[in-house]
Amino acid sequence: MGNVARLRRSIISVPSNREKMVNKAFALDADEIMLDLEDSVPIGEKEEARKRVISIFQERDWKGKVRAYRINSMDTPFAYRDLIDVVEAAGEFIDVIVVPKVDDPAEIKAIDYFLTQIEQHKGFKRQIGLEASIETATGMLKAGEIAASSPRLETLVFGVADYGASLTMMSKGISGHGDMEDFYPGHRWHFPLARMAMAAKSAGLAAIDAPYGDYKDPEGLRRSCLLSAALGFDGKWVIHPDQIAIINELYTPSQEDVERSKRILEAYEQAQASGLGSFALDGKMVDRASIRVARMIYSQWEDIRKRSGTV
Repeated sequence: MGNVARLRRSIISVPSNREKMVNKAFALDADEIMLDLEDSVPIGEKEEARKRVISIFQERDWKGKVRAYRINSMDTPFAYRDLIDVVEAAGEFIDVIVVPKVDDPAEIKAIDYFLTQIEQHKGFKRQIGLEASIETATGMLKAGEIAASSPRLETLVFGVADYGASLTMMSKGISGHGDMEDFYPGHRWHFPLARMAMAAKSAGLAAIDAPYGDYKDPEGLRRSCLLSAALGFDGKWVIHPDQIAIINELYTPSQEDVERSKRILEAYEQAQASGLGSFALDGKMVDRASIRVARMIYSQWEDIRKRSGTV
């Protein structure tokens, strides 16, 4: 049950130790809320933050939003407790776990093994998905291997700030896109964005872009969304509530993409009914990754229609 298609045009990260921010996030129109245990939580508050995450999963009405939390990276002494404590207590309410700073497919495989054991022990009926953040030069080099490392993976996420730091790129300290981009002849994040999108889509995963740093610059945000959407990205992280409407608008699948996805899925169903192992559409063979991407796009469209009340 891998590569589940979920609507995640906009993803808002919330410090799990900040109750007011958590409450505000639940009132917003973001597609996914990610409760953070990593960078936004001080070391001395990690244990208490885990308890808060458990309570939020158990007690809150998520109203159809993707239910996610981010663990600490696998090279820290916090990650294993982030997994065991939270999943054992609240795993039946969790959709996905976000894994930061993934440098090697072995990290995702290890988490997969952990989760399989916990799910079997607790008797959970649903499998928890994973989102892998690509935030370093090493991770970007291995993006293809990471994308294919586990059937639990649903998404690759671009971590622009840490990625830039790992390459010692010039920076003014803005956490997100928009940092010192005017001087560069072109778009200096084009290569890693294209590489990560290619890795994600080859494995039938969604691709999620890093946030845009200046929340007071809506036109800059629009340009940033259009650039990554043009490269095949499906959504973007949010750093301010005012960004959500623009992001949701620009990552909504086009009617053309929806119609093409519908045709692929209909042709696939016909091929399956006829006992065919492969099939062609418009003179081109359709592979498994294309079918998974079509399912993802069409599922997103259906979710959007349900939310808007048109279904």
